[in-house]
Amino acid sequence: MDLIIALTLALATGGAGQVEAPDPEIIGPKTLCFKYSSFQLLDGERVVDVRIGLEAMGIEVEGPHGRYSIRESEIFARPTTLGRRVHRKGAATYYRSRNAASYAITGRTSYSPDRDALVLWVSGSALTGRAADATIYSRVTVGDPASLRCDRRYLYGWDIALGRGD
Repeated sequence: MDLIIALTLALATGGAGQVEAPDPEIIGPKTLCFKYSSFQLLDGERVVDVRIGLEAMGIEVEGPHGRYSIRESEIFARPTTLGRRVHRKGAATYYRSRNAASYAITGRTSYSPDRDALVLWVSGSALTGRAADATIYSRVTVGDPASLRCDRRYLYGWDIALGRGD
């Protein structure tokens, strides 16, 4: 509820469309749910920053091997090439970027039911571009999290801002 209030307040007061959401400390293990995906926060990890916008959101996580961010959006521009495919889970495909230790995750969503959309980016100092990165990015699942038991939900979008969503 705090996240919805923060976003609505920012819009009502002329905010820039993105706010830092007030949030109690979130420490793993927890299931974190976003609009089109979910993430398993492990024991020893904690959410240190949350950013909510009208068309995107992101969290920054601190763990034993450094920090990383998970950003979800409905409007990511799809690069010419996503990089090398490194993982597949369900209908989601995970790509390692050629330029950095960051990962693009594609999948089907309610706004793109007939083709894969670029839904998430995972990046940060905890990622090295090596196989061990799978211990982070493979905990992201693309799909409607409505049926999951979520310890925390991070929602965004006009429906939320206008009070028409959860």
